[in-house]
Amino acid sequence: MPVPHLVPIQPALVAPDIHRADRHRMVRHPLETQDSLDLEDISRMSSRHHAARPAGTQSDKAREQPRTEILSAQLCGALLWIGWIILTFASASFAFGVPALNRPVFAVTSLLIVISAIHLYAIWRMQKSASPVISLTAVIGLAVAMRFVAVFSTPIQELDYYRYVWDGETVLAGANPFRVTPEQILLEASQFDTEAPDISGNTSDTSKTTNTPQNTLVEICRRRPRVHETAARVHYGELPSIYPPVSLAVFASAAAMTPASASLETAVVILKAFIVLFDLGVMYWLIRLFKHLGIAPQLVISWAWCPLVVKEFANSGHLDAIAVFFMVGSVTLLVECLFPRHCEDAKTHGTTGGRLLSRRGIASSAGLLGLAVGAKLFPVVLMPVMAAVIFHRGGIRQAISWLLVVSATSVVCGWPMLPESHRHDLHSASKVVDAAHTSSEVMASSDEISDPLDAAPAPYQHEQPPSPHTVIHSSESFAMNAVDLPDEGSESITGTPGEAPRNSLKVFLSSWKMNDLIFMFVEANLTPTQRQLQQRDQWFVFFPQPLRESLTAEAGFRLGMEAEFVPFLFTRGFLSLLFFCAAIVWAWRARSQVNAKDWLSSVFSTLAWFWVLSPTLNPWYWTWALPFILFTRHKTWYLLSAVVFVYYLRFWFAYQWGDQPVLGTRYLGEAFFHFVVVWIEHLPWMLLLFVEAAFGRISQPQLREA
Repeated sequence: MPVPHLVPIQPALVAPDIHRADRHRMVRHPLETQDSLDLEDISRMSSRHHAARPAGTQSDKAREQPRTEILSAQLCGALLWIGWIILTFASASFAFGVPALNRPVFAVTSLLIVISAIHLYAIWRMQKSASPVISLTAVIGLAVAMRFVAVFSTPIQELDYYRYVWDGETVLAGANPFRVTPEQILLEASQFDTEAPDISGNTSDTSKTTNTPQNTLVEICRRRPRVHETAARVHYGELPSIYPPVSLAVFASAAAMTPASASLETAVVILKAFIVLFDLGVMYWLIRLFKHLGIAPQLVISWAWCPLVVKEFANSGHLDAIAVFFMVGSVTLLVECLFPRHCEDAKTHGTTGGRLLSRRGIASSAGLLGLAVGAKLFPVVLMPVMAAVIFHRGGIRQAISWLLVVSATSVVCGWPMLPESHRHDLHSASKVVDAAHTSSEVMASSDEISDPLDAAPAPYQHEQPPSPHTVIHSSESFAMNAVDLPDEGSESITGTPGEAPRNSLKVFLSSWKMNDLIFMFVEANLTPTQRQLQQRDQWFVFFPQPLRESLTAEAGFRLGMEAEFVPFLFTRGFLSLLFFCAAIVWAWRARSQVNAKDWLSSVFSTLAWFWVLSPTLNPWYWTWALPFILFTRHKTWYLLSAVVFVYYLRFWFAYQWGDQPVLGTRYLGEAFFHFVVVWIEHLPWMLLLFVEAAFGRISQPQLREA
């Protein structure tokens, strides 16, 4: 080979800073390299390699620093696992029927906040490290270990799982959970139990009814103590199910896997195991998404190790994991179809192509989002931001097709929840109500039931655990009637006995609020003094009283509704409109994003602000936005996975103070939480977020690449 051809090749053989692939290309094809590479190209490749290295990584430091970081990451995971072992033992104090004062609410809440701080530290260390500090296998193994411990623990300050177990049994019996309530079944079961047998030993003619699904459920309730006990423990059993059919299918699957002779505790563990499977499925989607974007998959600890996720799914068994699983899957598939896969030269040469604009992938994304809506309704808020990016990259036909698939899947999944003419069900419901009146001596000794909870079955009524009366922070119409709201953020108020079952979703949307700040502030400044609980303005009310009275009276007259409903519905409408406008703006800005991380930042903002502006800020609702927390531009959002645990202190204030003033204030028990602690919970992080957004430097999310 002529000597001139070897001149530019020799530096490539001795320069260790050049990528191996570049050296291989230069040696194997020297003639081609002579034409395409010179010393300037070699210098460029060497400088690129140096730029990829973190500053100050000498050979000795490179061997010592990762070892320290590995120990730090492993220590955080071990501490989180030990924390869940402690919480599992402590959870026994929250078993059904344990007296309120014996429940270590404050200690458990404090421990949850502490391990959340450890989790946030682990994320910070992993984002700052220059190389993987822990293997993905170790991350997944520790996540599974935490859930394995927590799934056998007693749910902490939670009752919703009783409704899940009951709904599963209802579906399995073939009954309609949107038309049949636990109270109805218990009433019919009590009728059968109190009827005297005839001469032949059989019960009277009322037991010889048609073998309908509802009668089958009644028979199951009579013959299986576990099912009867579940129906008796359902909070607000006067209401039918509020949960969409996809979630009901999961409940029914868990019920089908539960042996008939199993105890209620075993049924709950099996149900929680199903929920954990969807929780682990979210981890799968996130790892897949991170790999597509070139993000270190170990950063999945933002979800996998999060104490909030483990508490609300593995411990409490909340159904939100089902909807989050389908929602994250939908977003992941859409990113894979619309944004090319990350490659090494992405910063200078773009990204390598994949199955871009795959019709099958986009259709699958639409189907998964429809299933997410069919599991819980909140994922519908992502439709604008997802449809906008499809329209920009795939055209109007792709966007319309995607919207049609999402809408069709959502309607099919949610069809049983839609209002319909159900005269037959109303007729059967009236029969049950009539039967309730004829057997009133079984259910109550008084002639009139003033509180729906008084209709609970007598055998288990004394076992109901003490719980705060959320009448303190319900809509004023129900507050004036002294009706208690569900203490665990589940279903809401029902009608009076003698009426057909009401639509639980409608009741929830029109009355229920909890742990809210912005919503509470707006509504309180619209509510006249006489409609407020303590018959005087709260300390944060600034709107003049005459103006509040005239506004609610005029709005109630024009809208044809009671004046006491106006503040809540007006606030809900105003904040919903505000969020809708913000969602459209985010969707419009994100539609043309070249970087998938920037688009995912808009996805996170949509879900996060939907949570903030809603009237119900339950901790497990924050898991809706949590999968995309790594893509936020403002680090303040990270704090919420720890801050939201303050919600559980409302039980502590209710249990410890009851009807006594707290710390010398005029607020009694739980009222102190709603009107004082909620401000301490939310106002600091909101102010910090405002300062960060207004004065901080807004940049792309800092994510360590794989």
